[in-house]
Amino acid sequence: MKKELHNLKAIPYQDITDLQGLLDRLDSWQEPLAVLDHFFQFRTGPINKKKVIKEYYACGHLFHAFFTEFIRLMEAEQVKIEKLDRERKVTTHFIKQCKKNE
Repeated sequence: MKKELHNLKAIPYQDITDLQGLLDRLDSWQEPLAVLDHFFQFRTGPINKKKVIKEYYACGHLFHAFFTEFIRLMEAEQVKIEKLDRERKVTTHFIKQCKKNE
């Protein structure tokens, strides 16, 4: 009697939803990053030093929040990629074993 191979999904649904969540979190940074971009654009005319100092301080906090979140997301996604790679290798090994046993 032959063993039937079951269809294995290449990418689990949870991984797809996790990726969508990551994209949503990155998308949420578009407005704050636009504020930073505006702050660092070249300006003509007189400069109000007090206003620049306040904006610089606020943009520094904004950048730090983004940078912290970015590093956290990158580390989490790296762990997920490594997990998916291990699962792929296990699945490939399993399929090869099943073919040998046929």
